[in-house]
Amino acid sequence: MPGFAAPLTGKSVLDLSLLYPGPATAATLRTLGAEVTKIEPPKGDPTEQLFPATYRMLNRGKTIIRLDLKTGSGKDALAAMVAKADVLIESFRPKVLARLGIGTDWLHAINPRLVIVSISGYGATGPYSHYPAHDLTVLGLAGYFGLPSQLEPQIVRPNIRLADALTVNAASLAAFAAIVEADRTGEGQTVDTSIFDAMAAASLTMLLSKDQREALPAQQSQVMADSAIYRCRDGKFIAIATLEDHFWAEFLNSATPADHPLRADTFNTRLGRDSAKEHLAELLSNLFATRDRDEWASIFALGQAPIVPVWEGDEALKDPHLRERGCIMTWESASSSFQFPSFPAVINGCREANAEETCREHFE
Repeated sequence: MPGFAAPLTGKSVLDLSLLYPGPATAATLRTLGAEVTKIEPPKGDPTEQLFPATYRMLNRGKTIIRLDLKTGSGKDALAAMVAKADVLIESFRPKVLARLGIGTDWLHAINPRLVIVSISGYGATGPYSHYPAHDLTVLGLAGYFGLPSQLEPQIVRPNIRLADALTVNAASLAAFAAIVEADRTGEGQTVDTSIFDAMAAASLTMLLSKDQREALPAQQSQVMADSAIYRCRDGKFIAIATLEDHFWAEFLNSATPADHPLRADTFNTRLGRDSAKEHLAELLSNLFATRDRDEWASIFALGQAPIVPVWEGDEALKDPHLRERGCIMTWESASSSFQFPSFPAVINGCREANAEETCREHFE
């Protein structure tokens, strides 16, 4: 069986980006076989000081050098690397590279086949293009908080840097497509993507699907009482997502006696459950409060219905499915050893190369 696919083997990537989305995009290309050189300013990447563990994960396997691109010697060193590179990733604000004298025209004059991937906060055009951006501010402007997800919505920051993570997916896919096109045509490509673009694309899918733009959460079809999180007797939480009627029936058979009010005919269909969301939420809340979380987890352990415990703290790190899928890997080098999340796909029965336990047999 062939190993993990590495279609970018032989490709050279220059990573001029800092913080999270750009370096993570470059890390994805490295996982797919590319050689990555990270070019940092003289003071380094702020992530190394702010979040050293994240910095190690995002930049594992890269060659890291520091250049002052404001100097002639720094530009000369960059030019020599650009001439041999296939891809350049940068995360400066729009027009900053041009002001430094190393914009797109300069880069393509040196290497006409170069793929240039620019990742900014709001993109190269538009009224916000000059705005500074971080994950939370983009969430605010891209419509994320306008999406109701529960009957009593709360404006709270997601527990992960959601907009940044979506940007990595978008930028990695766009970069790969641009590499393929550059190989096909022999012409350099430019990619202009942003944290705003990635978050807006995800938010708009739901925003444009809303039945009534100004309706209350309970009146929105995507808000469901049986697709929610409920507190258990011990203060921990359980997640239920019985979107389909047959899953609702499985839930009832596993969790309720024959005379329980949740077995009312009204709730047997999606339409019925949505017609009485507040009452259904109250009944579900009362039910889940009768047992501890782990008791509920045992009841639904066979996986007949999508009802699972909500892990807290580092409980997810002990999850047997996460371990069996190889979602955590170990990076070994001469100077360090640390764990990191693996590439989120199994290709040819393998996770990614250059890591502990890379291959697992998933096929007979």
